[in-house]
Amino acid sequence: MTQRFVGLQILRFVAAMLVVVAHLMQSISIKTTGGGMEQFWGKGNAGVDIFFVISGFVMAASTGPSPSDIRGRLQLAWLFLKRRILRIVPLYWFYTLLKAALLVVLPHLAPQSSIDASRLATSLFFVPAMSPRGLIEPTLPVGWTLNFEMLFYAVFTIAIALALPRLRFCLLALLTVFLAGRYFQDAVPLAFYAQSMVFEFIFGMGIAYYFLRSKRMSSGWGVIALGIGALLMFVVDWTARIDQLFTWGIAAACMVLGVLWLEPWTERIRLAAPLSFLGDASYSIYLSHTFVVPAGVMALYKLGVRDSSVLAPLILLAVIVAGSLSYIWIERPMTKFFKRIFFKVPAQTFKPQEIHHAK
Repeated sequence: MTQRFVGLQILRFVAAMLVVVAHLMQSISIKTTGGGMEQFWGKGNAGVDIFFVISGFVMAASTGPSPSDIRGRLQLAWLFLKRRILRIVPLYWFYTLLKAALLVVLPHLAPQSSIDASRLATSLFFVPAMSPRGLIEPTLPVGWTLNFEMLFYAVFTIAIALALPRLRFCLLALLTVFLAGRYFQDAVPLAFYAQSMVFEFIFGMGIAYYFLRSKRMSSGWGVIALGIGALLMFVVDWTARIDQLFTWGIAAACMVLGVLWLEPWTERIRLAAPLSFLGDASYSIYLSHTFVVPAGVMALYKLGVRDSSVLAPLILLAVIVAGSLSYIWIERPMTKFFKRIFFKVPAQTFKPQEIHHAK
């Protein structure tokens, strides 16, 4: 049985646009004030926390129980991993290779970036590595979030294959990686994973097990949960002493739980279909905006458009249009093509509950 949560789709679009707005404000700031890369709307990065919680929910809710026999478990684990690779890798490789080509052909557009075979390989295969800017990031910088996703997919796949309690195993595995990264700080990949936000996947898994096994709450509770999440994420001014997991992480979990409780209402609203489509396109929006935002700011400045109140809406619209076209013309056809290659038998051989998501 396929279940589609419209609210989660819309929240995915909101999360993607939060990141877009953060990078847009950064790009405008650099262009207008000459400020450094650190000049941006920091709260927009909370979109990543929302993505991670949604991802944990989707993985736990969309995968059925492990079969009792070893062969069946391995087949289900491999099927799960193939689906995740198919969903994430082709489009990411497309935009990573596009970025690499631009760095070779037009290096002056990104003077702080460079490309070589080793760095490109680590980017394509999700190995955290140091960039020329002194940051642990791939060739396509927003791809850093996918390194976390791939770690989570790997851990979840092992839990399926070994028929282990998934929530407990994933928590222990991620905790082990996190502590190892804190201890072996000279190991760049481990140091990268030593970030508390990795446990936001666990928040999502916990929500899935609670939501799918408990009595549904009224829509009123959904409004309250969303309100608490928005308050914690956008209103409260957290100090640096409080770890992000307990601020934006909890806020993102509240927002995910809120939209799930609001689902009976959300699926009836008039704009549900177009907003759900934008949720489908959110992965394309997330990856493609890194090209559209700087190009849009540069082009509009050359045309004399310097007022941020005009410039920002125009670029946000361009990001949504470009991301939607990327989804229709690149992501969706690419996914269908590779699905025919990777699935020799119909995907319905195993029919776990599938929830549509991007990331």
